Amino acid sequence: MGNGKIFISYRREDTSGESGRLKDKLEQIFGQENIFYDVETLEAGLNFDQSIAKALNDSKVLLAMIGPHWLKVSDSTGTKRIQKPDDWVRKEIAEALKRELRVIPVLVNGAEMPDSDELPDDLKELSLKHAQELTSSRWNYDVGKLTEVLEKLITKKPEPTPEPRPTPRPFVPPISKPKSWWARNYLWALGGIVGFLILVGMCVPEENIYPDPFTIENTDVGTENKADIRTENPGGDDIYNSLQLDSKDPAPTQPKVDSPDYFDISGYWILQDLQGNQSTLAFSQNGSEFAFYEYNILNVQIGYGSGRIEGNKLNSDYFNSFVGIGGQIQMSTGNSGKSWTGQVIFPSAGSSSQITLTRN
Repeated sequence: MGNGKIFISYRREDTSGESGRLKDKLEQIFGQENIFYDVETLEAGLNFDQSIAKALNDSKVLLAMIGPHWLKVSDSTGTKRIQKPDDWVRKEIAEALKRELRVIPVLVNGAEMPDSDELPDDLKELSLKHAQELTSSRWNYDVGKLTEVLEKLITKKPEPTPEPRPTPRPFVPPISKPKSWWARNYLWALGGIVGFLILVGMCVPEENIYPDPFTIENTDVGTENKADIRTENPGGDDIYNSLQLDSKDPAPTQPKVDSPDYFDISGYWILQDLQGNQSTLAFSQNGSEFAFYEYNILNVQIGYGSGRIEGNKLNSDYFNSFVGIGGQIQMSTGNSGKSWTGQVIFPSAGSSSQITLTRN
């Protein structure tokens, strides 16, 4: 029994191209040293009989490549070569059958298996072997099926050991440049600036002249009439002196006036928060409704608002024009309107502040 080679037997005039193509594929799978292909593997100095005998002695399988002209190839006299005892293809296959090697007929490009009566006596056993087809149109599939059979008999060449890959260097992130003080603290700085502007806007001036928030309409009294009245009676008591009181009549009683349901807040008030920031509010009042302007220490108007007094409650809209933010003022009094406490709320900023209101 051979040691594990594959012997490829073929006729050059019949299947030379297909045999060489198959040889290349089998070398990839089983290794070049395990394939005998006479053109390339005959040893120098040996005759064909010796080379064939040595190759078959080392083989387990012989592939008999049979093409459409395998039986028809003839010599110069017209004798079919397969019928001649010195035909090398005949010798190769006959010797393999004699040694009881696995002989696999490979039918190439539609060739048919020869009948027993078409073969010489030493090859008749070949007609009994199960053949494997090999066609150009489905080459890869057919070679794959043949390879499955051969892998049961011949050991595949070992897979090449992959070259060791160099160990990748660990990734070291670049050292980031330290952030500047402004980059690390700009949010706090901006918040401080806004807070400072609000505090400045609430500062109280020492001496201010404030316009009346409510518009006062001028009357039609001419300047000439005003001058005449003051000239004729500089003291302004002409109406009082014209009154004569009958001593017999009882003294008139003062009419009873009902107390209003709101407190009078007209005038100037000091608005102060828990941090001590102050501003001045100039109120004008019309019944329970009021309006006001807010001024800082530089007598610059920084806000305004309007609202309503209901009992001891004071509610007002408020807009700080200095920083451009609006809110509400909600306050109450517990001493008949002498002072007020409560809070200013800025919904858009989500903040509020406790405040007090006292007369200036």
